[in-house]
Amino acid sequence: MEDSPSKPWRVLEFYSGIGGMKYSLIKAEVDAQVVKAFDINDTANDVYEHNFGHRPFQGNIQSLTAADLDSYRAHAWLLSPPCQPYTRQGLQKHSGDARAFSFLRILELIPDALQPPLMLFVENVVGFETSDTHEKMIEILTTTGFTTQEFILSPLQFGVPYSRPRYFCLAKRKPLSFRSVQLI
Repeated sequence: MEDSPSKPWRVLEFYSGIGGMKYSLIKAEVDAQVVKAFDINDTANDVYEHNFGHRPFQGNIQSLTAADLDSYRAHAWLLSPPCQPYTRQGLQKHSGDARAFSFLRILELIPDALQPPLMLFVENVVGFETSDTHEKMIEILTTTGFTTQEFILSPLQFGVPYSRPRYFCLAKRKPLSFRSVQLI
């Protein structure tokens, strides 16, 4: 495991949508390069390509293997999986909802990866933190040597005029750690 990755950090962006996570990296002035983005939505990929000059992989990410993910040599994974399985409108089927399958599949690849990421960042709706998908995520991250911090944050806390809170999980693979631990 690399203690201090080469710069820039190599990042995989899963469920990239129109590129909100990538844009956040740019705005934060983080020395990072998204080496591959993934999204199944054609329109979102059109916008992402317009915004950033390259098109995300548009296919079923459930077909990815640990070797595929290793080939990107990514230091960090950004994940914003579908939120519908965890909302009232989505009937709260959690891991039983087909829209959760790809996220679970990505998590299940971590133990088989020869070069797992050093960090993961997961974003979802409030309600995800009480789901069986969340339980499985924490189980996999813990058994593969990650420490986590979880937060429920509102954009209003950061001066953004939008009040819907979101769930966030930060995960670092040991020996990396957080300065302080704050749980939700």
